[in-house]
Amino acid sequence: MASPSNASYTDPHAWRIDMSASEGLVSMRTLALHELPSFEGSFYLSAGGSLAGFTLRLPLPVPPAWLRAEEEPALVWESVDLDHDGSFFSGSARLRLGRRHTMAPVSGLCAKVPSGPSVRYLKIVLKSVFPSVRLRWPEHARRRLRPATLTLFSEIRPVAATDQEPPH
Repeated sequence: MASPSNASYTDPHAWRIDMSASEGLVSMRTLALHELPSFEGSFYLSAGGSLAGFTLRLPLPVPPAWLRAEEEPALVWESVDLDHDGSFFSGSARLRLGRRHTMAPVSGLCAKVPSGPSVRYLKIVLKSVFPSVRLRWPEHARRRLRPATLTLFSEIRPVAATDQEPPH
C-alpha cells in the first residue's frame, strides 16, 4: 500500500472513519434533541480528496412509536454528486426512516488537515435541515411543527496513521 501522503483518496483501504472523533446531533433551533451514539456507512471521496457523497445509517436513541416492528430504528442519510466551492459543499440529501422519506438540502465542509508534507486527516461536517413532520420524527420538533437539524462531525484518517497517532 502507498504511504499515507501518496494514498489515493478513492482507495477505500487507504482511509478509515475515526469513530472516536465523530459525533452526530439532532437539534431544533438551539435545543439539542438527540445525540446520535454512533453511525455506520461510507463517505465517497473524489480523486482530489473532496467529498463526493455519503451513505450513513444512524441508529436512533429513541425510535418513534409509529415505527413498525420489522422496520429498523435507524435514520438513513445519503447524498451523491455534491457541488463544491473550495472546502465547502452543498447538494440534496435523502433521509429515510422506516417507510417514510424526505429530501432536504445538505451542506458542509470537507477540509484537508495537513501535517508536514502529507495530509494528516480529512475533517468532514455535514448538515441538513429537514421537515420533521415529513418523517414524523423527532417527536419534540414534529409536535411544534418545526424543522429539525441533523449535523454530523467526523474525521477520515489514513489507515497507516490510525494506529500511530492518538485521536484528537
